[in-house]
Amino acid sequence: MDNKRIRLDDLKKETPFSVPDGYFDKLPQIIQSRIVSEPARKPLVGWSWQRSVSLVSAMALILVLVWVTVPERQGALGEGPLTDISDASIVAYLEDQDISYYDLSEHKVVQKAFDTDSTILNYLDDMDSDFIRQQLLESASGETI
Repeated sequence: MDNKRIRLDDLKKETPFSVPDGYFDKLPQIIQSRIVSEPARKPLVGWSWQRSVSLVSAMALILVLVWVTVPERQGALGEGPLTDISDASIVAYLEDQDISYYDLSEHKVVQKAFDTDSTILNYLDDMDSDFIRQQLLESASGETI
């Protein structure tokens, strides 16, 4: 190999390529002549009555499936179903579930039921007066049941 260094000043300053006269003036016409004109394309999706009918039927099917599969919300039970249940069976259920009266008193529904004085008096009417005195004395002394 030759270890001779090349200096830029020693190189010729000539352009190795030549362009024919008027080449860039004729270039747009040359390119246009090579382009093949394509016919106008039809849009991929067009309107047709078959598509409209199938779309409406599909939407109706979806609506029916949603209507059938969405569960209804259950409203309040009212007083009818609960009147057949005795107080003793309610107390037995609460004992089976290990729910105390104090647990029930923390729920807002129960607290709301006892907002009026008449509800509290009706509740206390069924209780023994000695039991009420005992509860009041125990709560005053700081004991809990």
